[in-house]
Amino acid sequence: MNLVKLSICLLIIIFAAPASAQFYKYIDEDGNTRFTDDINLVPPEQRKNIKSYEESVSEPVQEEASNIQEETQPAPKSAGSGGSAAIDDAESLEDARKRLDAFKDEIDAEYAALIEEKKKLAKEKEQAQNREQIIEYNKKVEDLNQRVRDYQQKGKDYETQVDAYNKKIAEQNAAQKEKKEEDQ
Repeated sequence: MNLVKLSICLLIIIFAAPASAQFYKYIDEDGNTRFTDDINLVPPEQRKNIKSYEESVSEPVQEEASNIQEETQPAPKSAGSGGSAAIDDAESLEDARKRLDAFKDEIDAEYAALIEEKKKLAKEKEQAQNREQIIEYNKKVEDLNQRVRDYQQKGKDYETQVDAYNKKIAEQNAAQKEKKEEDQ
């Protein structure tokens, strides 16, 4: 009977490893910062100097969770994660740039919080000794994984908004060039 219990505990410990994902940060040909989980999408000339990030996720202690939530909750318009990715004609390019900068700062802060959470979980993993602690640890890992998926979606939203911003600048530059040619 003890052998069965020991086998079950061993299986739980083996499968209790945190889920992790590796992603890469690089600069595309237009000078935009990009994130991807596929190394093949990174330009070959940048692969040797690329920064890779590995993440695993879980939920922080309740007190810290509310602090992180406050830091990472998007402002209604400035964060843009729930809003339109297109730049409104009424919004100036300067305002759009400021909004994108604020969104980028938010994403960076969220990334830092996720990394801290990962470090905290690594310490917790070492201390988990009984079944209840392991189950609680796994729940935290799942929660962190969900936050990472949310973070990745915000990164995609940010990229979409930056692409729209760049397109708007290109259109504006083309219009100015066309007007300049007509004036000559």
